[in-house]
Amino acid sequence: MIKLMVTSAIFAAAFQSAAADGARTELRTCIKTAATDAKAQKIAAAAFPDFVRGKCTAQATSFKSAVWAFDSKNKVSKKQSESDANVQIDDFVTSAEARYEAETAP
Repeated sequence: MIKLMVTSAIFAAAFQSAAADGARTELRTCIKTAATDAKAQKIAAAAFPDFVRGKCTAQATSFKSAVWAFDSKNKVSKKQSESDANVQIDDFVTSAEARYEAETAP
């Protein structure tokens, strides 16, 4: 019985983590697509972060929700969860911005 409960808990945690990973993958894919679009539209490097955030709003929201769903099961406050998700999103955008600047530099 205990083995079944532990197995169920592990499976549930893996499923929740998989949902967050899926949302993270969707967000990163959107950012890559937005970078390609930005190159095609010749978006200035300074405007790149806003361009990406505008294109990937839905994916960012989905990612935040997935992180919250995972964190809430682990007793993390909503405020902390949202802060953590925002930090991750900022990191993704900042990394993409650095790559974009390097690739579009004259």
